[in-house]
Amino acid sequence: MRDDFSDAAQGGAFGRDELPLTDLQQAYLLGRERHLPLGGVAMQEFREYRGAIDLKALPQRLLALVERHTGLRTHIDPERRMSQVSAEATVNYDEIDLRGLTHAEALGWIDGLREDYAHRLFDLQRAPWNVTAFRLPEPEPGDAEQAACILFARFDALILDGRAIASLLVELLGGEAPVLAAAALSPPADEVKRREDAAYWARKLQPVDGPPQLPWMKPLESIAASRYDRESLTIARARFAALCRLAAKERLFRNTAVTAVILETLSHWLIEGALCVGIPVAPAASGELSNRSSFIAINWDARQANFRERAQALQSDVLEGLEHLSQSGVQISRLLMNAHPGGPALPVVVTNGLSWPKLAKESRIRRHDGLTQTPQVAVDVRFSDDAEGNLVIDIDHAREAIDRGIVRDILAALDRQINAICTRGAFEIVRGEMLDLGHYRLNGSEDDFACSRFLSRIADNLFTGDRAGTALISGARQISYEELGASVGKAVLALRQRGVGKGDVVAICLPRGPEHTAITLACALSGAIWVPIDAASPPERLDYLLANCQPALVVALNPVDGHAAATPEALLAGEPPADPLALLPALDAFSASDEPAYYLYTSGTTGRPKCVVLSNRATSNVIGRTLENWQATASDVFISVTPLHHDMSIFDVFGCLTAGATLVQPAPTEEKDAIAWNRLVAEHKVTLWCSVPAILEMLLSCRRGDELCSLRLIAQGGDYIKPGVIAELRRLDPALRLISLGGPTETTIWSIWHEIAPEDTGQIPYGRPLPGNRYFILNECGEHCPPDVVGRIHTAGVNVALGYLQDGVLSQSDFITVADEAGEPVRAFRTGDRGRYRHDGNILFASRVDGYVKVRGVRVSLPDIEAELGAHPDIRQLLVVDCGVEQRGEAEIGVVYVPAQVGRPNAAELRAHARRSLPASHVPTRFIEIDTLPLSANGKPDRRKARELLAAAAERREPPKATVDQPANLRSRKILDLYLNVLGQTAMPEIDDATDFIRIGLLPSHLKTVAKRLRAEFDVALTPHQLLRCRNAGQVERLLDTPGR
Repeated sequence: MRDDFSDAAQGGAFGRDELPLTDLQQAYLLGRERHLPLGGVAMQEFREYRGAIDLKALPQRLLALVERHTGLRTHIDPERRMSQVSAEATVNYDEIDLRGLTHAEALGWIDGLREDYAHRLFDLQRAPWNVTAFRLPEPEPGDAEQAACILFARFDALILDGRAIASLLVELLGGEAPVLAAAALSPPADEVKRREDAAYWARKLQPVDGPPQLPWMKPLESIAASRYDRESLTIARARFAALCRLAAKERLFRNTAVTAVILETLSHWLIEGALCVGIPVAPAASGELSNRSSFIAINWDARQANFRERAQALQSDVLEGLEHLSQSGVQISRLLMNAHPGGPALPVVVTNGLSWPKLAKESRIRRHDGLTQTPQVAVDVRFSDDAEGNLVIDIDHAREAIDRGIVRDILAALDRQINAICTRGAFEIVRGEMLDLGHYRLNGSEDDFACSRFLSRIADNLFTGDRAGTALISGARQISYEELGASVGKAVLALRQRGVGKGDVVAICLPRGPEHTAITLACALSGAIWVPIDAASPPERLDYLLANCQPALVVALNPVDGHAAATPEALLAGEPPADPLALLPALDAFSASDEPAYYLYTSGTTGRPKCVVLSNRATSNVIGRTLENWQATASDVFISVTPLHHDMSIFDVFGCLTAGATLVQPAPTEEKDAIAWNRLVAEHKVTLWCSVPAILEMLLSCRRGDELCSLRLIAQGGDYIKPGVIAELRRLDPALRLISLGGPTETTIWSIWHEIAPEDTGQIPYGRPLPGNRYFILNECGEHCPPDVVGRIHTAGVNVALGYLQDGVLSQSDFITVADEAGEPVRAFRTGDRGRYRHDGNILFASRVDGYVKVRGVRVSLPDIEAELGAHPDIRQLLVVDCGVEQRGEAEIGVVYVPAQVGRPNAAELRAHARRSLPASHVPTRFIEIDTLPLSANGKPDRRKARELLAAAAERREPPKATVDQPANLRSRKILDLYLNVLGQTAMPEIDDATDFIRIGLLPSHLKTVAKRLRAEFDVALTPHQLLRCRNAGQVERLLDTPGR
């Protein structure tokens, strides 16, 4: 707006005491509105003083100040955007007599008034400042507060800056009037200088990677307005002086020293990136008290150089910035906002008040409290020295933006950091030394490992003692421990006869059932390395899985090209050995072995899943600790619904049989039948349920009556746990034990858990480490994060896998060495997950790293899908993004792509390409062709925009019309098309009316929409519960024709 006033200013159209508002004043005016984030506030400072204030003389002193200082007579015209100095000396003073109250009552009354007073916006019909004095009754002996008077003062930065406010209050409260330098008004910068300064700031701020990513409570752009709070720290004079002496040896100013320590400490609370902050500057414009201040931007990057060098660069940057002030702070902010749109450009400010006037040491009045607030600023770190020479650091923060506890943590770390520098006797910092890592207190130690003897206990249950109890229930078959032991013995003998011994690899490519269980146990007990393979894997994927693990034997229903193979019937056909235990190693020691025991493949995105090498020692830890915590006994009944190549299924089998309990296995036809699961739970009185959340939700959606009343414990993990599901389970049975489980395959079954308490009504905690394990959360530089700061999760301890198997060789990719809280090196797994610690030692899950998301419980790497689809010769550009809400279990994979030729490939062709190289769970469900890839303002792919494009395309898509009397084959096709539409998919030749809905991504949460579409299409009312019983379009069609349904 400066250009709007340039002609008038040069022509003298304004009055002698009338001036156009500066860029900063105009920004403050705009900040009073709620048009921008963190608005609705005035840039103003509140101060509170207590002590022997002469209230009789105070009004006259104020009048003298108003007459002397034009700033106190300045009025702001927001419509004309002008300021004008009034000739009339109006004193904005109030006095409140509280002597009719007790001293304690008066203090309480003032406490109740303070917040409203500090935040109240001035009416701009008068000069925006106020002083209010409170007369207090005489304090009682022993009262903590002995002040006879309290004074509130509030000044809007539209008329005065921080130094001016400090000067006025020192003069008012009995100090001498500050000497004001009669600086000549600097001539305005010419056009050449303005261009030079603009180029300087554009160049200087080019490395900035956006606003500071501190642990904000919510995105700053979503906060319309907020009130502010202050937290403070006082550094004793001696320590402050020592700090300054050490900095002086490095030729650093006092303000540089303090600012550098603040920025270095604050950088530990960054989630990622550097710390770009605003630094207010107030060049002398005249000899009067006013506000002609501005600010510059400083980028502090703790990833660059060392602390001393960063501090020296800071000082140089500030001095350089002062030479380029023809670009106002508002223009600098606009430059940053254009490069990084979306929220406040400089939400963090560091304000130096060391040179501001202060009351004399001998004064009987002391500054008691204060608060500043600034539009679009979430954190203002202000430092000054008091009358005693102590350093006072105040952090004024928007309470909607950052938690007060985090601010207190930052100040406590500042205190420790300054103490560490002084103790060291050098202006140096060891990164992380100021952090309190007490949030790691629930971490265990590998010394906590106690062998559960799980293999010995299983063998005892199978081969010795009373073995009449039921081990397995599979369909109509009930298999006792004695029968299962005989089968396991046969398999052990058959493996030995085929030359398969300890350390040889056996790949088990079988469906769920007693045969799979018996052969798995035979391998585990005899020392063969077993690897469960998804029997439904596409041929190319199956070839890779087998080639990579190099099995000595493949157990499958059919021959496997290129590998020695055996059917389960062949392995279980002979007579059981007379003494199977004689064929086995010493199982107590073997249960604690850290040698390779079995392999598990991760979900794998590109057809190249990782083969995780796991040990009995880690497995023993999980089984022993879990059975103990869950109080599992032989009277319990488990159910196995998790795919057998998934790590959670390991506990179903080995945990159950270690306890001597019963394991219910759905028949192959019931593999994805949630109605059948409910029936099995009710029929066999299942007591323990353990699965991923999506499977549990299917179970609950098909529940009827009290079918699940036998359950005493439900554990779920591997994906987001919905608070709504927990609430439903609480309603089902308040006494149910509910457990959250976590940890990737590389940390053995699960390595972190949380017992869900009644107070866990929001996000369910990821939990605390399993005994014998440690969880560290590290930032992008590998440094420990303080509580509440999101970083990458690293796991160390007993549960960590031995590595990855790559072409028969053990690899340590992502198994790295990190420093623990004591600085000692430890081996850890660097997970693909991000989380944050709470102060109580529990972890909250935050997100995936590098594009990892969970889709229906499967971990998916979006960049890997991008790379696979990008290999298509007719694709020029593409973006793969997650759609829907992962936290609600509704995540899907979507693709926006730019083809080399319009229309080629189309969505169907691209999906077919994906199906040839990706597992079914990783094939994107939404595809849209676009002309150009969406880019953000800084030229990066705009994934948010891509999601919007996909969402808009889904909304435009209309379901096909049909009538209830259409031919049956056409009607089933219409039903299938309707389901595909709801799922955001298109028809494919291999998808027909017999295709299982679950295979194409149907979740219970989709059924409400499906029911509405079916009613609109066929004029038939079906409930989501009725639809849950239908596994494919053919069954839905039959349901439409069923009388009474």
